[in-house]
Amino acid sequence: MNLSSTNLGNYGARLDQSPLNADEVLRQHPGLWPEPAPASKTILLADDDPSVREMLGRVLLSENFQVVTAGTGEETTHRFAAVKPDLVLLDLNMPDGDGWSAFRFINAAQPMLPVIVITARPNQYPKASEFGVDAIMEKPLNLPILLDEIKKLLAETDGERARRLTRRDFKPALLTGRTAQH
Repeated sequence: MNLSSTNLGNYGARLDQSPLNADEVLRQHPGLWPEPAPASKTILLADDDPSVREMLGRVLLSENFQVVTAGTGEETTHRFAAVKPDLVLLDLNMPDGDGWSAFRFINAAQPMLPVIVITARPNQYPKASEFGVDAIMEKPLNLPILLDEIKKLLAETDGERARRLTRRDFKPALLTGRTAQH
């Protein structure tokens, strides 16, 4: 085969020179190879209501998250230990150990893990502040706001998260129907 500049385009002139450098080719043609897709993050979805697990699980899957579900407090701690999720969505009203018990277990094992409490219990913000939860949303869930907060927390670096959690004025995000309040 004859490798001439006519069938090699801009690179034909290099036949008598050094070999092509992949970095140089990518600089000249940035769209030649697509960026690799980011690794899918795993979310542990803990809620005793099967319809919430089903509906929210489908939404999370449609956003390209891996989803592991749990329906009790005990199952939540077992799944957490087995899976090592990137974020936990945690209901408070669950049999076999409530959400706060599961949170204490999770937080003791992995204090930097983002946790968002999703609950039908009213007035849990003071306790969420005391425990150091990242965010809290009362049901019914506002999915766009919840998804925004999930993505924001998962995008944080370890350093950013550590700085946020150790600030004196740290308070959980209160996710309401209007906006996330920090």
